[in-house]
Parts: sequence; structure tokens; C-alpha cells
Amino acid sequence: MKRFPADARQTGKPLFDSGTSRKLLRFMSITLLCIGGVSAMTTLLGSLPTTIRWLVHGGIIALPLLSLALLEQQRIRAAGHVLLWGCWILALLSAPSTSGNRSIGVTIIPVLIVLMGWLVAPRQAIIMAGTSIIALLGISLSEHYAWIALEGPIPPLSRWTILTGMILVTTLLTALSYRLYATRFAEQQHLAATLELVTERSPIMLASVDEKDRYRYVNRNYAAFHGKMPTDLIGTPVSLHLGPGGAQAPILAIEKGNGSARYRQLRQNVQTGTECWLEIDAQRATREDGIYDGYYAILRDITDEVRSAEQIQFMAYHDSLTSLPNRTLLADRLRQAIVRGEREDSLIAVCYLDLDGFKLLNDTWGHSTGDMVLIQLAARLQECVRGTDTVARLGGDEFVVLIGGIQNRQEIPVAVGRLITAISRPISIHAGTEVGVSASIGVAVSPHDGEDPDVLLRHADQAMLMAKQSGRNRFALFDTELEQRMRTLHQIAASVEKGLADGEFRLFYQPKVNMRLGTVIGAEALIRWQHPEEGLLLPASFLPYIEGNPMASRLGQWVLGEALSQIRQWATQGLQLSVSVNISSHHLQDADFTEQLANLLDAHPDVPAERLEIEILETSAMEDVEKTARIIRASSVLGVSFALDDFGTGNASLTDFRRLPAQTLKIDKSFVRNILEDPEDLAIVKSIVALANSFERQVIAEGLESIAHGAPLLGLGCDCAQGYGIAHPMPADAIPPWIANWTAPAEWLQASR
Repeated sequence: MKRFPADARQTGKPLFDSGTSRKLLRFMSITLLCIGGVSAMTTLLGSLPTTIRWLVHGGIIALPLLSLALLEQQRIRAAGHVLLWGCWILALLSAPSTSGNRSIGVTIIPVLIVLMGWLVAPRQAIIMAGTSIIALLGISLSEHYAWIALEGPIPPLSRWTILTGMILVTTLLTALSYRLYATRFAEQQHLAATLELVTERSPIMLASVDEKDRYRYVNRNYAAFHGKMPTDLIGTPVSLHLGPGGAQAPILAIEKGNGSARYRQLRQNVQTGTECWLEIDAQRATREDGIYDGYYAILRDITDEVRSAEQIQFMAYHDSLTSLPNRTLLADRLRQAIVRGEREDSLIAVCYLDLDGFKLLNDTWGHSTGDMVLIQLAARLQECVRGTDTVARLGGDEFVVLIGGIQNRQEIPVAVGRLITAISRPISIHAGTEVGVSASIGVAVSPHDGEDPDVLLRHADQAMLMAKQSGRNRFALFDTELEQRMRTLHQIAASVEKGLADGEFRLFYQPKVNMRLGTVIGAEALIRWQHPEEGLLLPASFLPYIEGNPMASRLGQWVLGEALSQIRQWATQGLQLSVSVNISSHHLQDADFTEQLANLLDAHPDVPAERLEIEILETSAMEDVEKTARIIRASSVLGVSFALDDFGTGNASLTDFRRLPAQTLKIDKSFVRNILEDPEDLAIVKSIVALANSFERQVIAEGLESIAHGAPLLGLGCDCAQGYGIAHPMPADAIPPWIANWTAPAEWLQASR
């Protein structure tokens, strides 16, 4: 960028920059040599004394030569002093001896004063003006007193007054013009500094291109982007650096935008070697007469903005953990697949996957390991499908796979089988450690099972729940019966919720006795539903339908609270009786189960916690032995005891049995029922009793159908039992009189001896 001189009012520097001063001084020197020398020799030197003539003649020749020599050495200020002061001295030397009016010889002095002020410094011009006035006064006084011959018609002092006025006016005009232009130069200097700060230090890139498509100006940032210095670009064709297409892009955009344009372009940063997105603002440049004069361009690197926008767009439609499409993008892909299927007359399989036991894996190995497993499974699922299919993650451990282009339903089991096989392969989570997972998959087929994305996903979800209930690690196809069953489940759950709110549920109690001692040791609370339309309903008619539903936990809390209230009521009647309550696996594994239990006990402070026993199914306990054991230990601190119900049906290993701190084993009634006829069932009961005795656990036989079943149980060492052979479940108010009238059968007493 062109630089202006510093503020002359403060520094005393010349107004012209060095280049202009050098040109003017060179021109003056050459002119003086070519013209001044001839004029001096022909007119001026004719009347001078010989000494002065040779002195002036030599000065006219020497001064330009010396000035030119100094200019070649870039000593511009010195050249100005030599030339201007030298000419001034020559003018004064020639003035006293000039023929005719002596004003002719000094007419050059005002010109020298102006040039001195502009080329050298105003201070030097003032000095030259003052010295000239004094020197001319001396010449005029010499004429006045006849020391030298009077020349010309004008009196000497009058001539001096006229010349002095001319010199003073010239000096004043020189000073004023100097001040005016110095102020303008200072403003330009400040403006130039500001522009330099804005352009050269700005993070944006600036470029000016002339009408011949050559760079007129570029800032450092623009040049650095192209791996050049500004001087390497200025004056060169744009196409040389951007190629023909890059050079024409802004011109075409300006023409299309009627003089201005804003557009984006992907260019390579030559300095870093990376591709960058640039936002380019281009504006046509025109002269005052309207002629095209190139264009200006402002370029801004918006790579980060573009990448951020792309990332936000990606996150809006993809899962953050696995980078799979999320629910929003899945719905769009599913709509497209449905349209494509209609056009191609093909089927679309919507596969809804839910991992089996993933919660246990998370609790055992931690959520970071769980995330790693999900990432690996996502990659496996993508490997199992074609590029036109879609694998999406809905959240948690739920995935959806869209498989299109299916010609008949027979292809679906094969495709889904590949998914199950891929998921079932062991997954390495740590060095030398592998875990196995499985998935339950529900499949809905478009258009048979629906043509709306939401309907298809809901149907696939329902089929997945059926696959889980059927044993897991398998798939189930949706059908209309399944939909009807799901509706029935929802209706029953809603009815149970309403019945609980309306107080329609009751607790019946079945006594538990010690056959050897002939005493009642407690009762098991069994829920009944006094339905307003269907009468008294047993648990089998509603409990299986709410398993896994939050309603099951709410109903379980009601049963616990009702049992504690009944224990307190019996205690006021003088009956100290323990009560056992069945708890579903989902209720037991609630995150706040122990807290719920503690709150219920706090609400019944006059009921000893040891009077409450919680029964859990052996099969439920085996789903997550570690978590079940933690819950039992935490709840046992409150004083509550636990029993394993239906023991013998869950295939618990000896290790699992030892890890579960339950105080009581309840032998399943399926083994007790046939001990009189089936030696194998008798042997199973014997093994369970021996196992309980070995670990010092209490054992109770369920399903005692008759008095006759008691003798063999006593013979095996099982003293406690419950069942229809003892008493049917009965309302709470029937328990006290039953206990008062009950006596152990003679057969049992005889077998106890």
C-alpha cells in the first residue's frame, strides 16, 4: 500500500514523498543543465566580471551534476539543499552586476522559496526568504548610496520594497499551502493506518481486481491463503492462481446479481493444504464515468460454521452414541421405504430389537461397557443389511432395522435370523473377557400390517414383547391376534388401576402350620379382586396381564401396606401372626424398592418388621442374582425376612443358592402334590429338604392337598406346610376363629413321634 509522509507540522519533513521529490529534483537539474546554462552564457554572463562570470558559469554546471549524483545515492534531502541553495546563491551573486533592471536576476528567488518549502522544509523556505530580503536590502542600499552603479528606472528602495512584498507573499502562500497539504497528508496518513489495521490485520481476506482481471490489491491474509506474499499476487492474472473457473466465478456471480453477489465456494488453502469453505462477497467497481473497473471481493473462512451446522444437522437426525439414524430420521426413511415398496410391489420388514438382559450387563460391568457393547452391536447390524436398508437406534437398548425389497414373507425369517446370529456372537469388552447378549425381535410387514410408520413401529414393538414373553433370543411376527392381545393387556391394566382406585381389591390369607408341633406359624396374603361385574376374581385372571407394567408395582405396594395394617389389627385382638407377601420381579427390582419398604414400615411403627416376610419366585431371583441379593440384604437390615417361592422350578445352581440370603425355601406344589404316587417327586422334595437343612434354612411345603401328604413330609424332615389340605384362603376376619379351632390331625402327631 502507498505510504504518506509523516505530519510535516510536527516533524518538518517535506510534503512530497521521496519518489516525487526525487523526480522533481532530477527534472530541475536536467532542465538547469540544458536550458539555464545556455541562457546564462548568452545573456547573463555577458556583462559580469570575469571572476563572477566563471563562478556563476561553473556553478550552473556543477550544481545540477552534484544534485544528480546525490539523487543516485538516494540522498534526496541533500540534493534539494545543494540545488536550491546553490541556485539562490548564484541568483544573488549575479544580481549586483546584471545589466538593466537588477530585479531580473532575482525573479527566480520566489520560485526557489516555494520549491524549498515543498521539497525540503518550510523552515528552510523562511530562512531563504529572510536572507533574500536582507541581501536585496544590501544591494538596494549600495545603489542608493552609489556604492554600485544604479541600474534600471525604478529607485533601489522602491524596487527592494516591491521584491520584498513578492517574497513575503510567496513565503506566506508557501506556508499556508504547506499547512493545508500537511493537514491533508496527516489525515491521509491516519486513514491509511486505519485502513492498514482493518485490512492487513483483519481475519477476513480482501482482494481488488482490475478490469483486465489482474490483482490490483490483496491483503496479507488473502495472499497467505494462496501461499504467496501480496507482492507476488499484485499485478498478476487471477486465473494464474485460481484457474479459469475460479477467476470467472465472481464475475458471473456479479452479473447474475446485478452488480453484487454473495455465494459460497469450496477452495483449498494452499498454506495448510486443507479444503475450506469461503463466503465471498463480490461488488462491481466502476469509474466516475460508469466504465467497468473490475471488482472488489471480501472472503471469509466459514469452515467452522459449515462444520458446526453439519454437526448440528447430523445430531438432529442421528444417535449421538452409535451415529445411527434416530427416531426422527427413521420415520422419514420408513415413509420413503413404504412409497418405494408400493412402486416396486415389494414388502418392507420393520424389525424392532430389544436386547435381553442388557440391564444386568450395565449393572455388572458399568455403563461405559454397556455403551461399548451398543456401539459394537450397531456395527454388526449394519454389516448384516444392504446399503439401501436402515439400522436405527431408538434409545437405550432398542434398535429398529428396516429391510426393503422383500418379494415374499418366506425371506423374512432368513433375514431376521442373520440379525439374531450376529447379535449372539460373543463381544469382547476387556482383554480376555467376553460377554454374550441376545435380542428379542418383533417384525411387522408393510403393507400387510399397516402402511403408516407409527402403526408399523407400534405393531413391531408389540411383536417384540411377545418374543420376550415366549422365551427371548427369538423373533415373532405381528398378527391381528397379537394386536388384540395387546389391547386386552392395556384394557386389563386400565381396569386394575381403576379397581385399585375404587377399593375393589381384597386380601385373603392362607394359614401356614408346623405339622410336628401342631401350631400356626403365619399366613400368606393372597390378593383377590372383588370385580363389580364379574365377582371375586383370582390372581391368575389379572396379575399375568400387568406383569412388567408400572401398575404391578403400585399393586404390590398396596398389598404390602394392607398386610402391615392387618398385622397391626390382629395384634390388637391378641393374635401375634406373621404374614408373607408375594412380590413380582419387576416390583422387587424397582430402583427405590428398599426405600418404598422403609417408608411403609415407618407408616406402621407399631408393627414389628420381623412379622413381615417377602416371597419372591425362584425364577425371578435367577434373572439377576447379584441385584436380587443386594436388595434382600438391604431390606433385611430393616428387619424383614425373605422366602424363595416355588423353589425347585428355577434350576438354581448351588452357587446361586448360596448367594441369595433368603431365610426360607418354599417347595413348589408341583412336587408336593404327587409325593404319594411319584417316587421321583418324593426324591426331589427330599433333596430340597436336605439342601435347606445343610444351609440352615427353613423349609415349607406348598400345595398340601390332603392330610395324608403330611406324614411323608414329616418323615423327610419338612415340618411346615400350607395348602388346601390344611385350609383354603379366607378373609382376614376368619383367621382368628380358624386358628382358635384348629388342631393338628392325629396322623401328623403320630408321624412326629
